[in-house]
Amino acid sequence: MRRFLIAICLSTTALLPGCATVTNPVTGKAERTVMDERSEMAEGAKAHPQILAEFGEYKDPKLQAYVNEVGQRLAKASHRPELDWHFTVLDSPDVNAFALPGGYVYVTRGIMAYMHSEADLAGVVGHEIGHVTARHSSQRATRQQTAGLGVLAATILGAVLESQGLRGAASAASQASQGVAAGYIAKYSREQESQADKLGAEYLAGINYDPHNMVDVIKLLESQERFAADQARAAGRAPRDGGSDW
Repeated sequence: MRRFLIAICLSTTALLPGCATVTNPVTGKAERTVMDERSEMAEGAKAHPQILAEFGEYKDPKLQAYVNEVGQRLAKASHRPELDWHFTVLDSPDVNAFALPGGYVYVTRGIMAYMHSEADLAGVVGHEIGHVTARHSSQRATRQQTAGLGVLAATILGAVLESQGLRGAASAASQASQGVAAGYIAKYSREQESQADKLGAEYLAGINYDPHNMVDVIKLLESQERFAADQARAAGRAPRDGGSDW
């Protein structure tokens, strides 16, 4: 039995594809990942047209150029200035901002309505740049892969235990592991969000913006998100979850 369980662990570990060790540009520490820099860039380039197809690009060339100019200055002050950065305003009323791996950053026209100054915009964009520079999407992809293997291992283990006479073990093990996995990969962790805030503030200061503007705009957007969630609940709808960092 013990040898069989060891074999399960070894076989599920072997299923983790494309693992590499990279140096995190922000921390300088080595980390195991399923998405190296080349993969990050490929994933971002692949998803970018899909994002544009879903939301549409806001048809205001001057605004697009303005947001891109602010973003490019921040990116040059970041830990990954060598990436091919892209900054896009999406034609969506949602109050939203997010980033794809590889240097793709998006803000919606809905969130632009809450920007009272260029420093406010820089705060939102700087936060998203922080997610990219710290490789948060890559870390999440690695966690997702690991969580998937955890579900597989728990299901196999449950089947083994059930074969040894413990009824219901397979179902219980699989359901429990899936619940843990879902919570593990659902959103950026608080630690990652805090790190993105700190990095955004650092990048703002690097190009002579007051980093306190970022704190102010994040508070404003978090208040708006809570308001939207309350409105959805009052209307009998589930609050929207996903996509936005705010």
